[in-house]
Amino acid sequence: MTQVSTNEATSPLLQLRDVDTYYGAVQVHFGIRLAVNPGEIVCLLGGNASGKSTTMKVILGLVKPRRGQVTFDGHELTTIATSQIVRLGIGSVPEARRIFPRMTVRENLLMGAYHRTDQAEVLRDYEYILGLFPRLRERLHQRGGVLSGGEQQMLAFGRALMGRPKLICMDEPTMGLAPAVVDLVLEHIQQINRTGTTVFMVEQNANLALQIAHRGYVLQNGRIVLEGKASDMLASHAIQEAYLGAGITD
Repeated sequence: MTQVSTNEATSPLLQLRDVDTYYGAVQVHFGIRLAVNPGEIVCLLGGNASGKSTTMKVILGLVKPRRGQVTFDGHELTTIATSQIVRLGIGSVPEARRIFPRMTVRENLLMGAYHRTDQAEVLRDYEYILGLFPRLRERLHQRGGVLSGGEQQMLAFGRALMGRPKLICMDEPTMGLAPAVVDLVLEHIQQINRTGTTVFMVEQNANLALQIAHRGYVLQNGRIVLEGKASDMLASHAIQEAYLGAGITD
């Protein structure tokens, strides 16, 4: 895994163009446009029922938009299954972690590589991830369900990395964690990104997300109402008051 500079990007790794999404007759997205460049951490912020989680589902192929394009690394995603999307190089850290509670830590990690056939490289990645998250090595033979919340989040990160993704989509990675653990999780996200993995994250804590992100988008009532450099968004009092206050939680 090699580090990728955001300055090297010539075209977006992930792009949503004019995406309209519906649940039955109810429209959730209205012309969503966003892009994630190689090597970036990009956060998507928004309030309740803004359409953030649906955006993640659209990228992963779990929900198909009625109009618009979703492209990843030159591939159109709206016409293919989730399993194919994973094979193209998109990993997922779902909301509430959703590790397999009855499986051991080792089994959970290896499940992340279920689609790979390069067994020697899988073992190398396995050792790399245990080096990245030493606590997991100590818990290898324990069931995932007995781990603490922070340990389960490490396991979810490790499981996603076992697929060797170019992009990891993270849905609320700090949800339900103690403040001290939140800081550790954010450090892990930055560490994952420094090794070359691009990160697209939906996060309930806007200020924390913007502290580690390169860029951010704000989604409101199914529309992108704001985008920009994370540092600029954090520095703007007007933006903070209008979009990033206490109400921007999920």
